[in-house]
Amino acid sequence: MIDPILILSAIAVLGLALLLVLLKKRAPVVAQKTTTSLNERMFHPVLEKAVGDRFDIVCKVPVNEILIPEQSLSKRAQKKALKSLQGYIFDYLVVQKDSRKVICAVELDDHKFDKKTFKKQDLFLDQLCEEVGLPLLRVPSKRGYDLAEIIERFERTIEAASRIEVNNKTKLSVTEQFTNSQLPE
Repeated sequence: MIDPILILSAIAVLGLALLLVLLKKRAPVVAQKTTTSLNERMFHPVLEKAVGDRFDIVCKVPVNEILIPEQSLSKRAQKKALKSLQGYIFDYLVVQKDSRKVICAVELDDHKFDKKTFKKQDLFLDQLCEEVGLPLLRVPSKRGYDLAEIIERFERTIEAASRIEVNNKTKLSVTEQFTNSQLPE
């Protein structure tokens, strides 16, 4: 006679094996790890008030999600252009609520350590945004912010965007519509 415990053990092992097979077939979920500094968390509500109700703000957006290579480039050149953007992240991205059009990028300058490295990154982002015609608002990190000043700087930044002369050596352009899962519906 077959032992009932042996039968139950075999069924449990088969069930576990089936579960593992099913889990392996599922596409892996890749969570994007984004961390915001205390200064960024403190600045976020100020920025929300400054941009108003017509715009959404998205935090920690990889630059290669905003800029796309020109279609005239070969696939290899497109890959190379995107690879040069890896590792660069905008602190905030301001998009229109209705159209999801990118309005500007915002960088909060709160570099305390390794200022030389951050200066190099800042210069790269400044030059890149200028070349592709993406308005970039830089705000120095402070303990407190003057809302009127931030509103004025934001308005000046997006107003100046209409006068930006694009001198695009990078062969990249700003995406027409930013559709990222981080955006509110």
